[in-house]
Amino acid sequence: MKKVLFLSVLVLAVFYAVSASTPALAAYSSHQNDQDINNFLAVYPFAGSTKLDDCSLCHQGGNISGKSYGSCDYCHQTFKLQEPHGDILLTLNPYGLAYNKTGRSQQAIINIEGADLDGDGYVNAVEINALAFPGDKSDYPGLIAAPAIVMNQERILQLPDYSEFVFLNASKDTDWYARYSGVKIIDLLRYAGARRDATGITVFAPDGFFKYFPMDAPDPQTDPSNIQYDVMGPYPYGTYYRGLDFVSYSFVPGHLVNGNQIPDKLYMLLAYLRDGDPLVTGKINPATLSLDGEGPYRLIPPQKIAGSPDRSKNGPYLKDGWDYDPNKDHNAGSSVRSVAAIRVEPLPQGTTDFQWTEGGWNLVDNARLVIYGAINPRTYWVRGNVADCKGKPVRDVQISFGLISLGQVGGDISSSMGTFKKDLPEGEYIAIPSKQGYAFEPESIKFHLSQMGYRMEFTAYPVP
Repeated sequence: MKKVLFLSVLVLAVFYAVSASTPALAAYSSHQNDQDINNFLAVYPFAGSTKLDDCSLCHQGGNISGKSYGSCDYCHQTFKLQEPHGDILLTLNPYGLAYNKTGRSQQAIINIEGADLDGDGYVNAVEINALAFPGDKSDYPGLIAAPAIVMNQERILQLPDYSEFVFLNASKDTDWYARYSGVKIIDLLRYAGARRDATGITVFAPDGFFKYFPMDAPDPQTDPSNIQYDVMGPYPYGTYYRGLDFVSYSFVPGHLVNGNQIPDKLYMLLAYLRDGDPLVTGKINPATLSLDGEGPYRLIPPQKIAGSPDRSKNGPYLKDGWDYDPNKDHNAGSSVRSVAAIRVEPLPQGTTDFQWTEGGWNLVDNARLVIYGAINPRTYWVRGNVADCKGKPVRDVQISFGLISLGQVGGDISSSMGTFKKDLPEGEYIAIPSKQGYAFEPESIKFHLSQMGYRMEFTAYPVP
């Protein structure tokens, strides 16, 4: 146990050291140095680090040449990459357009609070307090969210870790061998409370890339045209081929020679280390609109049909036995970089899905992971009370609870004794009190809910 604790602390220290040395990485998607988002957070300070603290607050996604882009990518594509720059107004949603037209200031945000700009039946202030996008008609208060947990990096590092030396075969890029360390997907789903009737998972990255994997599939597999990388496995042992000039060897195991079977038992993995180093956080390259980096989490599916490397599909054809072979298992194409969320299928009937191209970068930037869908997560208590400045209970106060990265997930109303309670899955939450004619101190409370539960207090002040 002491060894496990020491390793966890060591890995955390490495992660925090890297984070401290690269502060710019966290500023990409949330525009932290942008005056417009600072204006918004000055009016709504509770929205910091939530899904509203993102470019998707004011910008919208769109389609270009038949391809869908999230708001970040769409803005770069239609505005920043054009010479001269394109029309920024084309990238704005109704909320962004109104903010721009009203003067792009803190007062402008206050002036449009009472408008229902996206036409969903809720004015901006109500939507923002529910952590719903005020410029997106499909996102509004009261939606029934699917069961979800949000795990931060520290919590993920506390789960049983696993390391495997694995081969990833790419079709158009360089093949590579690497030692990835992380959490077995099967262990991750067990922790999240995946239901027995779960059929598979869909893994999402905020750049729009996603892959579906069945929970189980018949083994062994022999058909390269119909490979199913399943959660349960098993995966065959790999073979090590060294000294090839078209293969990347970032980690060279001294105990293996050419043609040796790799002794590591392989599993589908949510990786956070590559060759002992934290994965570089993914971000969109503004020049190419492609994803640079692979972290903080990457989904690693080992080969289902173990085989040797081959050259890129675009490489030379030399007839030496290493040319591109379409019948090989090119598992690298099913590896998901910069994972933001895992949906456990099927999505429960009557619940809403999330838009991972909108707000998903906030998860990546802050090393959070969402697991949602067909899960029955353990819940923990949240308790609190509301009183006036003299300590007298205040009843009928609506307490809204939102998962910081996803939006409102439930609430309660204070009783005649001023008390409220709610049981929620583990995650990072925000609690927001509201009642007509009252202001509250504090205006909101952000908290991490764990096995210890959480207790809070609000003071209500009548507004003249």
